[in-house]
Amino acid sequence: MRKIDYKELTLGLLFLILPTILIMYPLLDFLSEYYSLLFVNKHVLIGVFSAGIITAYLLHKTKIRFLIIFGLLLLIINILYSSISASSFNEFDAYYVANRFKINTSIFVFGWFSGFAISRWRYYLIVFSILLTTLSVILISDMEMSNVNEMIWLVAPTVLYLFYVLFVKELLKTIQKQEKTNYAMVVGRILLFSLIALFLFWSTIQLLDSKIDHIQNEITQGQSDESDEEDSDGENENKDKKDSDKSNSNTRFNLDDYLGLRDRLNVSEELLFCANIDNFINPTTPNPQYITLYHLNQYNPTLEQFEVDPDSIVRDLFLPNPTKIPQYFTQVNDSVLVYDKMERATKEVKSTIYIAGLSPEVFVAPSTAYACQPISIEEEFKKDYKFAYNVFSEVSELNSAYFVYNTEDESIINYQENRYRTLRRAKSYEGENERFMDYYTEVPEGELYNKIGHLADSLTKGDNTTIDKILSIRNYFLSKDEKGDPLYVYTLTPGKPTDPNIPNASMLDEFMFNTHRGYCTYFATSSLFMLRSLGIPTRVAVGFMTVDRSHKTPGWYWFYGDQGHAWTQVYIPEYGWLDFDMTVSNTDAEQSPQPDGTPPTPPTKETYVGKGVITEVDTLSKTMQVRVDKMIINDNGIALDSTNLLDMSFDVNQAKVFAGEQPIALKNVKLGDTAVMVSFDYKLGRIRKKYNSETIENYMKLFPDPITIMEVHVPKIEEEKLDDATKEEEDSAMKTITDWSIYVLAAILLILLVLMLLPICYYLWLSKKAKNHSSISKLSEANYKNAHFILNQMGIPRDHQTPMVYARDVVDPKFGTHFETFVKTYQKLKYSEDQLTNAEVDLIKEFHSDFNQKVFSKYSKSQRFFNFIKPNKWIHYMLNLNLKK
Repeated sequence: MRKIDYKELTLGLLFLILPTILIMYPLLDFLSEYYSLLFVNKHVLIGVFSAGIITAYLLHKTKIRFLIIFGLLLLIINILYSSISASSFNEFDAYYVANRFKINTSIFVFGWFSGFAISRWRYYLIVFSILLTTLSVILISDMEMSNVNEMIWLVAPTVLYLFYVLFVKELLKTIQKQEKTNYAMVVGRILLFSLIALFLFWSTIQLLDSKIDHIQNEITQGQSDESDEEDSDGENENKDKKDSDKSNSNTRFNLDDYLGLRDRLNVSEELLFCANIDNFINPTTPNPQYITLYHLNQYNPTLEQFEVDPDSIVRDLFLPNPTKIPQYFTQVNDSVLVYDKMERATKEVKSTIYIAGLSPEVFVAPSTAYACQPISIEEEFKKDYKFAYNVFSEVSELNSAYFVYNTEDESIINYQENRYRTLRRAKSYEGENERFMDYYTEVPEGELYNKIGHLADSLTKGDNTTIDKILSIRNYFLSKDEKGDPLYVYTLTPGKPTDPNIPNASMLDEFMFNTHRGYCTYFATSSLFMLRSLGIPTRVAVGFMTVDRSHKTPGWYWFYGDQGHAWTQVYIPEYGWLDFDMTVSNTDAEQSPQPDGTPPTPPTKETYVGKGVITEVDTLSKTMQVRVDKMIINDNGIALDSTNLLDMSFDVNQAKVFAGEQPIALKNVKLGDTAVMVSFDYKLGRIRKKYNSETIENYMKLFPDPITIMEVHVPKIEEEKLDDATKEEEDSAMKTITDWSIYVLAAILLILLVLMLLPICYYLWLSKKAKNHSSISKLSEANYKNAHFILNQMGIPRDHQTPMVYARDVVDPKFGTHFETFVKTYQKLKYSEDQLTNAEVDLIKEFHSDFNQKVFSKYSKSQRFFNFIKPNKWIHYMLNLNLKK
């Protein structure tokens, strides 16, 4: 252990460790925001990182051995983790506690390693800062940032940090070799450099301010035009379950791609919709559900593709068109609940869906949905979402996204075991409808399906219960090969069959018995035939994988194009159809391609909703007459028969009128159209519920006449399609983003190039001075600087040695030069009044070429070049000034 220089230690903490902590803050913020399933806080993470880096820096500055301390640290962490694992948490809490501990200790260990590396390794912070800069540019590209200021503030700190580290590391290295150091001067230099760097950055931003605004306007305009184009495009009813163009990519989202086995699956990363699923394990812990669109029962072996069976014997799929349901009114089909065959462990769940990139005509919901109610969207969120509705579902308590994540995490595995224990007590299939069993256990004939059946039999040998057979097949997909690598791998590019001797080779055969590489449809198809061959009723569900990414908005989930998914559903007597996802881990789909947004604010609670035919519109008095056939009053529905319709008057002076989602003027409302009149008047909320024996005429006397309306919804008006100019402006905006990223990269590369060329330019300038000066005094000065500079760049700096000792003991023995003689002559010329002899004058004149030739002869051309372009050596030379008191 060496003697501690507390001033030097303080400088390192203030000017190296503290900036490193600050530069890590945005990255740790990113980690805490988007790390799946881990309830971590960014302030805790930065505190953990700070504790690790500061502690390690203080310890290792005293030359304590790294391996001993680090080994003890890992031992302590292991003991703590074992204690946590042995604690009496319930299984769900244990999962979060254990994983929060893992990520916090990982950050602490990384901070510890950084503290050690900063104290011992000269170039660690330079490599660290370059990696941060590169990561920032990658984030701009991957996140498709459209805010220019965000781009600048993401890249700028890391770039400034790079140059700051270059300066400070060399300055601190220089003062270590000084016997006495003026620390006030050192601090002043660091602060001055920081201020100059910040000023130059600020000045650059100011000079480019108008250009930045212009670029931002182009981007914003492009996005606005794109949004308008999406809103104005007519919806095609023949394309149910297909989706819109991706806003920032050429990839188009289409759920039909998940129906078959293809050699490549192109996924979109656009935001399709977000959902609030009101399903919780306890008051604070959400229980996410997969979103289902299709139930696929029929398989076409020739096309290797699933098909929706229009004659399916199970009618448990509710498929309304949400855009055809009047705003705030509910379409119900509870007959689907008869067919879902759930008798035990069920609950009612309400979900609210906000549609972004998905077609509004596509109905998405957790299984089994039976009711849909379109709702309004608050004004501030209409730019992000184009339609919204409430969904009511009957779900199984044994269905949860936590149950279908195929993971090796022991905490989740233990959590899943509760479900499996319950299902082991389930009834057998004896007594089930024979037609039902035949339909859902049907397997095509052929050698391939025989092989699949034999494989399933071998995997489930000895299993007595249905759930154990299912788990044996799942475990097969999760198993390892003889090398210890995963046997099955998730990939979007499984490729075509590779055996040229097999005409029309099967993609399923290739996946099962050769490559073991495929995407979700491959796993779902394989497991379906394996389970059916065992006599287990199975079908494939197509929809979206639900991922719980953040604890900040519990119950809210964002769905992107790459979360489109296919998985197996197995029928268990009394418990109905349960999800079993056989697909191996797909980390990319669990991580959002962009930051999840802010949850939309729920709309203001409506107190009156009336639907009917418009009979009169007065644009002067701002009133409307409507023949009402349905009403909702404080959540109580009232339906009127055709002989008892109400002619009602409405005050629309404060109302916003919408045709679909597009605002229109009152004068554009057409007589004879169906209108939905909505009021949020809190006074109407005080009106009691209608008595059963009360006539509608008497009940309506409780209401003001006219009723004040805040929203009027009429059928959507067909609009002209936008011309090609919109597309051109969109392309221009995206090109601007790309160009800006290129400018940033080019600027970084240019600065690095200038830094590398500066030492060469300085050397050429010294050589020119040495060759052109006729004055012996100036020539000797140039030769003296030239010699020190060359030696510094070659890795032989003078540091604290006197010039004479340096020349005699270091330079002359290594290179065979006459540097000691030259130094004596130089000092004689500079400090003595004696005249130089002719031999001394000749020495000065010939020294430059002779010295350079002898030094350079010891290095290859490549060694000389790479030594010269290292900016840290040149900075060290320029900073090696007299800092003595």
